[in-house]
Amino acid sequence: MAKRQTRRALSIKGLTYQWIKDYCDQEERSVAGFVEEIVKEKMTELGIPKPTILMPRPEAPKVHKTPEPEEIPPAHFTF
Repeated sequence: MAKRQTRRALSIKGLTYQWIKDYCDQEERSVAGFVEEIVKEKMTELGIPKPTILMPRPEAPKVHKTPEPEEIPPAHFTF
């Protein structure tokens, strides 16, 4: 795997994905390539400049779990 992850994930509805996938299969192209192409076209049309530096993802806040108290079983001694 690459030292630096450059891919990101997007979530879309299942039917939307299937719609795109069916089209891409018919056109013999990848879903990722198709999505990148239409996003590039739309962003260019809107005049939004393309970034030149990939900003790192923000780190998830660290959650400090308080340790659960250890259960001490009752002591039973038989002699």
